[in-house]
Amino acid sequence: MTENELQKIVKAKIAQGDCLNMSVQQILLDYKQSGGQQETARKLIEQVAVDLSDDETLRDRAYDILDIITGWCKPEIKVWDKQKPVQLTDGLQLEDDETGVVFNHFSFCEMLKHIMVNYGKVDYDVATEKLNDSYLIKEPRTIKDVEYITHELEFHWAMLLVHGEMYWTKGIPSDVNGFIDEYLAWKTEIKQKYNLKNSYEYYDIQ
Repeated sequence: MTENELQKIVKAKIAQGDCLNMSVQQILLDYKQSGGQQETARKLIEQVAVDLSDDETLRDRAYDILDIITGWCKPEIKVWDKQKPVQLTDGLQLEDDETGVVFNHFSFCEMLKHIMVNYGKVDYDVATEKLNDSYLIKEPRTIKDVEYITHELEFHWAMLLVHGEMYWTKGIPSDVNGFIDEYLAWKTEIKQKYNLKNSYEYYDIQ
């Protein structure tokens, strides 16, 4: 299967509907088995997503295909064993018609790791491994992705990564209300020590 053939096939799948499934996986497996490379497929689908940027629904379907290619998907629909590493950055700017956000992804992830170390009592390497195995490390592509992350406290995400689902039923706090002053002082110190930014800032579109 050539790159042009792959592009034609996936565009047809995108037009049909849901793309985060085994049908798309099989298309990518056929491409891989014919000698297609992961990086080439990634670049091709990224360009498809750009071409579809005027239609949010179609663009998101292209992103779903990209998730299969890069390995950020359910294990059962992965195509390549190697998961594409994520380069964390600050200053990601995303908008919809009414609202915008500056999401500092690097600072957010570093803060989660420090919370895991200080309050979850794991070492930094373990915290890094837990974060890297989670979807929180994945770069958000839309403002909805950021809204999903930021509607929960950083502390909650950190405890979830350390202790797993329903951790609060074990007596582990899911918020910092019981030690807010100590937590805020500690967080300020960590931000200054490691030169971290606020995780996010929303603004209105004028």
